[in-house]
Amino acid sequence: MASAHLAKTVESGSGQLVLIPSKISVPNRPSKLTHRPRLASQLADYSTHQLTLIHGPAGYGKTSLSLDWINQLNHPVAWFSIDSADNEPVRFIAYLTACLQQATQRCPQSLEQVLTASPIHFESHISRLLMELANTDTPVLLVLDDYHWIDNEVIHQGLRFLIKHKPAFLHIVINSRSLPPLGLANLRLHDQLLEIAPDQLAFDEDDAHQFFADRLPFSLTPCQLAPLLQQVEGWPTVLQLIALLSTPDIDSFESWANEVVKGHTYLLDYLAEEVLTQVSPEIKQFLYFSSVLDSMNDYLVKTVTGVENGQAMLEQVEQLGLFITPLDCQRHWYRYHPLFSTFLRHQLGKHYPGQTQTLHQRACAGWQQLGYIHEALTHAIAGENHCALTEILLKHGWSFYQQGQCRILQQALNSIPSATLAANAELTMLGAWVAQNLYQYDDVENLLVQAEQKLPQQMPQPQWQEIQCEFNTIRAQLAMNLGQIKEAQMLAQDALANLPEERRRIRTVALSVLGEASFCQGQLTKAQQMMEEAEQLARLRGASQIALWTQCQQSEIAMAQGYLQKAFNIQDKALQFATEHQVNHLPIMEFIHRVRAQVLFEWHHLDGAEKHSLAGIEILRPQGEHWFLQCYALLAKIALLRGKHTVCADYIQKLQQLMQGDDYHSDWMANAHATMLAYWQATQDMAAIERWQQAAPPLSPATNHFYQCHARNRARAEIYLNQPAKAIDILTSLQQQAVKYRLITDQNRNHICFAQAYWSQDERELALEHLEQALQLATTTGFISSFLLIGKSLIVMLKALKQDYPLADNELQRAERLIKLAQQQRSLNKSITITLDETLIGDILQQADIPELIKSTPLTKREWQVLSLIHSGLSNEQIAGHLEVAPSTIKTHIRSLYQKLNVNHRDEAIDIANKMLRTIQGD
Repeated sequence: MASAHLAKTVESGSGQLVLIPSKISVPNRPSKLTHRPRLASQLADYSTHQLTLIHGPAGYGKTSLSLDWINQLNHPVAWFSIDSADNEPVRFIAYLTACLQQATQRCPQSLEQVLTASPIHFESHISRLLMELANTDTPVLLVLDDYHWIDNEVIHQGLRFLIKHKPAFLHIVINSRSLPPLGLANLRLHDQLLEIAPDQLAFDEDDAHQFFADRLPFSLTPCQLAPLLQQVEGWPTVLQLIALLSTPDIDSFESWANEVVKGHTYLLDYLAEEVLTQVSPEIKQFLYFSSVLDSMNDYLVKTVTGVENGQAMLEQVEQLGLFITPLDCQRHWYRYHPLFSTFLRHQLGKHYPGQTQTLHQRACAGWQQLGYIHEALTHAIAGENHCALTEILLKHGWSFYQQGQCRILQQALNSIPSATLAANAELTMLGAWVAQNLYQYDDVENLLVQAEQKLPQQMPQPQWQEIQCEFNTIRAQLAMNLGQIKEAQMLAQDALANLPEERRRIRTVALSVLGEASFCQGQLTKAQQMMEEAEQLARLRGASQIALWTQCQQSEIAMAQGYLQKAFNIQDKALQFATEHQVNHLPIMEFIHRVRAQVLFEWHHLDGAEKHSLAGIEILRPQGEHWFLQCYALLAKIALLRGKHTVCADYIQKLQQLMQGDDYHSDWMANAHATMLAYWQATQDMAAIERWQQAAPPLSPATNHFYQCHARNRARAEIYLNQPAKAIDILTSLQQQAVKYRLITDQNRNHICFAQAYWSQDERELALEHLEQALQLATTTGFISSFLLIGKSLIVMLKALKQDYPLADNELQRAERLIKLAQQQRSLNKSITITLDETLIGDILQQADIPELIKSTPLTKREWQVLSLIHSGLSNEQIAGHLEVAPSTIKTHIRSLYQKLNVNHRDEAIDIANKMLRTIQGD
């Protein structure tokens, strides 16, 4: 489209130009345009620059941003909407003049001249135009929208002249998909360019939250929004498409979001119409062929596409604004937007069927030549190159495993014929450990059995026995995961007895299995020693995954012993180890972040607990939502204590959905059930608790923290369903085992449950005794949040404890802090949840709005008891039975009570009691 030569004079042809009014009119601002304060603050500084350039690919909101910005200004705006026909100089200068005339009414002669048939000198015309405009001081914005349609050098040269010589009152704004050749480097160097680049145009979480709030009838949680933004990389048009497709419920939203991210036909059609129509066939083919590369440089694109100058092609694609991003400052490495890659690969299959496999094989060879084995393996899988796959796995497979790259290993191993795997001991063991790491237990056994049918005939007996020991170690870890502790011990002991000393890696695994088995059997000291030894061996061997695993186990053992600070310190050590060895991405790091979040939650550092829970989710995101269960349970408890009903309910729904479709380890199930029960109790959903109780897991000997949690869940359900005696029976047996195995953290939680159970059946002294013991243990554990999960009734219990027991200083300080936190806690259920108690009388009498008669003529102890029972909903006869007095006596107390309260009816008495308690409850 560029002119053959740079003519200084342009002609309009015969006749007068007819201009389309809409092209020089400011478009209507959309009613739901999202205001973006982050970018608005940058644009506010426009007057100190010569030029504002807003550039980014199609659908990045350049025009929308400009419209929102000028809507905030009180200046005349000259708007020129450019299209492909405007690449002719005479049309361009005519529209440019017309939009300035329309905005200022100060350049009629220039407009008349440009609309005639006489020749026009571009720069001379701009000079006359500027002279006509010179008599004003009113700021004017000239917006050239969609400037990427222009590639005529005459126009570029004229615009460079305008930018250089424009008066101070005129500010030029260019919206473009590509970077226009207007001397941008010089403008940048002299700080005369205000630039909004694609990474700034992309929506951040604040932008996206506001965008969806304006369009959806429901709110999105950070957990729902963050991964979506990451997948679409903030591309506004894609978010708009998701919002348009969604129906008014969250399930529909997530479903359509997944469809769009995978390459919905609407998105593919949009890119075909808006992007491909503007590029040459040569560029199209380059885009299609290079789309098989997730990242690329000059060498790779030459190897894959066959172009002569790969770097020049990459820079040209960038100049055209075709969804490509440089990955380094030198612009040697690039990548496409992931959704654009999806589109291009779709077009590749459509226009070049049969080429994809060949391109991947070329890419595999290219990455291998550069020494990037992970990328080479990816393309070997896609290109179905079995020879390259086997070669890479035998040479680098265990290195991939140590780095936690189990997903790609599994894909590679699945691409190799099963007979080839079974005949190779190294590949079989690699595949088995990968499957075990991904909790695909059936696949582990299938791989081992197939190998056992072939390998003994292929090697000497001593060599086979050694391999058999390694197979047994894998089976030991598998048995441990399945809760088959005795089987795991037997297999691990056999492996240690028969494996040579030089097989240090597998011996370390066997030792860690024995340590974990000891932990589950309540042998905490022995387990701790074994895990410390296994950690040392793993460090010496350079086995980072095993080292981190043993540190996780040591942290959990310390938590079970009640040493939460020690657990926290071990987690610090693990995080430091991960950073030093550059393995922060390993799936095992989710375990580290999760146990860190559990400690922080117990200490009521909710922001920190949330941060580490979300970090755990991000680490496991590539593994799929199945693995988010534990982190979702923690996030639900955090939302519960913050009183965020909707957020908590969303996480509870996710827990239920995940648990319907999958089997989880007993530990995971116990934590999820505990969270769900706490939510149902807080929302008074007794029907849900009853349903859970009917299907609850059977009780097992509670020698470890997760079987303790299962049993405690049963006890909590009985308490919530007003069956405290049954709860006490469960807790009594549970506590005996916790004491026997020195499970201090569980003892702490059991005492809290005991206090709830006894308090709910009016055994005040026993309730307070257990509450005090819980506070004593909390001096070691640091517990806060486990107490707060009781809810508002904790306030009364602690006030009664302070009145009846001489607490030590640490316990008293914790009790006072807990009362304050419980009062500040927002309830999911807004009803009054505490009861009148004699310990509250002093607090009640200090309230300003209490009837004066109560202050001058205080209620007797018995009258307070009667008021409490009235507030609880009991009839006169039930109150008489509860207090073991005659009904007539109760009537006498009620008459006196009503007189002092200055009320006439039971409902009024209940209303006054509610007011008394609401202030104490903190509502």
